[in-house]
Amino acid sequence: MIVPIANEQQWQPLFDAAAPWTPPHTDTVCIVPHPDDEALGVGGLISALASSGASLRVIAVTDGENAYAEECDLASVRIPEQEQSLESLGVNNSKTVRLGLPDSGVSAHEAELIAALKPLVTSETHLIAPWPGDFHPDHEACGRAAQEVAKLTGASLTFYFFWTWHRGEPSLLQDVPLLRFELTAAQQQAKQHAISRHQSQLTHASGEPILPDNLLWPARQPFEIFLSQ
Repeated sequence: MIVPIANEQQWQPLFDAAAPWTPPHTDTVCIVPHPDDEALGVGGLISALASSGASLRVIAVTDGENAYAEECDLASVRIPEQEQSLESLGVNNSKTVRLGLPDSGVSAHEAELIAALKPLVTSETHLIAPWPGDFHPDHEACGRAAQEVAKLTGASLTFYFFWTWHRGEPSLLQDVPLLRFELTAAQQQAKQHAISRHQSQLTHASGEPILPDNLLWPARQPFEIFLSQ
């Protein structure tokens, strides 16, 4: 079980100092390492874009099949959970591109990920990806791949966070120009509904789920934090 290094109160000054941000209403490609990241890290943003009618595609990089080492065929559970989560956020399954790269092994397939992303991205695209320092090898690999694709295409790039709030310390982002996207009540509700779809991560027979309640506080904030490159 993960024990967070810093608590919510310690992070709050950075959240308060983050500059207000409104995402551009343009073609958006959101890179999601695992089923549940679309809800935890960017659920409010996805809901906002979907409801506004913006062009939005979600890249499901892995199927999350290795979340629990002792369990087999988790992908058959987690793929439907993600589909239901995205539906809660207003994203039709037809807008999801599923790559099926190996869970916990994306770093060995970065070239493949870059090759899959390039045809979906132009200079007019807004790429959303995990921060390359987000304390999970798959998140980091997705962030690096997004940086390379943005460099190759001229696309704009914005990073999101999740594991940073648990495995990092506030000093890590002390001088970083963070952005704060305020969520409406409807967006917050959609995000919580989406998170609730991931029951395989919220509960487990062992009593140690991937997402125990003490790790969910960042996803319950009335805002989301981003960093534009």
